[in-house]
Amino acid sequence: MRFTVLSHAGLLVESDQGKKLICDPWIIGSCYWRSWWNYPPVRRELIDGLKPDAIYLTHIHWDHFHSPSLARFDKDTPIIVPKGNYSRCKDDLTGLGFTNVTELRHGEPFALDADFRLTSYQFGIFLDSAALVECNGVKLLNLNDSKHMGPTLGQIVKRHQPIDFVFRSHSSANSRLSYEIVDDPTEEVDDMDRYIQDFARTAQASGARYAIPFASNHCHLHRDSWPFNEVIQDPSMVREYFERHGIDQPTAQVMVSGDTWDSQAGFAIEPTDCFTNKTQRLLEYRQGQQAKLDAFYDQEDRARVNLRVVEKYFRGLARKLPWLLKWRLRNTWYTYVLYCEQKPKYIFRINVSKGRVEELPLDTDLSDNQAHPLQIHTSAFIFLRSIGYRIFSHMSIGKRVFYKVTKAAKGKMEELNLIFNLEEYDMLPLWRNLKPRSLQTWCLRWREILLYLLLVRDKLLHRRLDFGKYLRPAPAPGPFACDKTAQLAAPSAQR
Repeated sequence: MRFTVLSHAGLLVESDQGKKLICDPWIIGSCYWRSWWNYPPVRRELIDGLKPDAIYLTHIHWDHFHSPSLARFDKDTPIIVPKGNYSRCKDDLTGLGFTNVTELRHGEPFALDADFRLTSYQFGIFLDSAALVECNGVKLLNLNDSKHMGPTLGQIVKRHQPIDFVFRSHSSANSRLSYEIVDDPTEEVDDMDRYIQDFARTAQASGARYAIPFASNHCHLHRDSWPFNEVIQDPSMVREYFERHGIDQPTAQVMVSGDTWDSQAGFAIEPTDCFTNKTQRLLEYRQGQQAKLDAFYDQEDRARVNLRVVEKYFRGLARKLPWLLKWRLRNTWYTYVLYCEQKPKYIFRINVSKGRVEELPLDTDLSDNQAHPLQIHTSAFIFLRSIGYRIFSHMSIGKRVFYKVTKAAKGKMEELNLIFNLEEYDMLPLWRNLKPRSLQTWCLRWREILLYLLLVRDKLLHRRLDFGKYLRPAPAPGPFACDKTAQLAAPSAQR
């Protein structure tokens, strides 16, 4: 068998019999409103002519569920998605014209061939998943963005050990870095070291032979998000962490777009300076994409917001909120500052609990933290798209939204983002969580419920969460699964 890293989170697995599986094919263009780009860029010859026998999508975030990339494939291509409490993955694929979509329950396998199958393992309240791929005796655990640990990771390891390769993300893809605490600018909003630490702990707990830093191989080219390139933790940093801490089991192997491993020949790693000469390569990358970026800037600057559209959306959202959230946010107002041409074009004051929207004048004093302790700065274009596509939860992932909050009010902003996630994952109104589909999902994922109870216990007793206790190193693996140990560590394996 053979696997190839296609892109940021794109993985191609090919069996000895010629069957092909692709996971999360974001292989062209950008995502999150021109913010995220594959890094290093994906070569056209790598993807031209790709015709998989099946595609697996781990979750609905656009760097994994990328409709322009999916449009390159035949509409009858089998596409596999996790079956969680909601059907949005399948519904959106159907809306894109795909006719052969299969939902897999937690722990359910899908056979591509007699010796080639994939098993889906879900994780997270807002549906994510891992794929355990078994192909010609080789086992790949593609954790991607899922944060399996404790009993949930234990289920996978116990059922499929020994695991040969584990793939996992290792950098920030959440809202934390988008926060500015206006009355305490020195407060740390994120612990950047923990991402690589969690990668290492998870890799060790999986018992895999090789750990591949994965699903964080991107960069930011949009003018708004360009500064975030400074905080991306690239795969070379993961390898350095393993070396610095003396971690030799599993072995950290850097693989980027185009790199492969073959059960006969081992690793084939092309030399690159994409991490050692990153600043120059990023400048060249942005220059090469400048025409696309300028066209998008122009499109964003032409966006116009209709107050009635905003009012209709937030009235509908308010009707779905449970009583407790309505009560907690009854006197809370969020200030949306929407930009065109890099300056404020609209300012809306919104009470989510009551569904009320007020448009404020552009000369409003936004430096008054008492009057506006909860500010959300983004483009008018993104705001409209978030309403139209029910995708507010994607805004902070793309690093195209900036929260300016007081220290005391930060929790209220996090509650708003929780509401958006609940609504967009079809968990509002709350009765939706009692539907048979949702109950079946959580019954199969009882280990995850147990993990949450353990974490709540830890928080109550120790006032902190120690994920490390749920990521203990697994025993050293036995013989290599496909019985080709000599080929695993080929001379070309080092970058």
